[in-house]
Amino acid sequence: GLGGQVFALFVIAVAAAEVGVGLAIVLLIYRNRRSVDVDALDELKG
Repeated sequence: GLGGQVFALFVIAVAAAEVGVGLAIVLLIYRNRRSVDVDALDELKG
């Protein structure tokens, strides 16, 4: 029914948003990688 379609669209939208945020974070790390110490990145990874 309509509820299932709305739920499916919501799930797709959330997944797309997560992918977008992930790509943004990767791009930020990639762009700043040259100016950031490798040790600092290792600390962020835990």
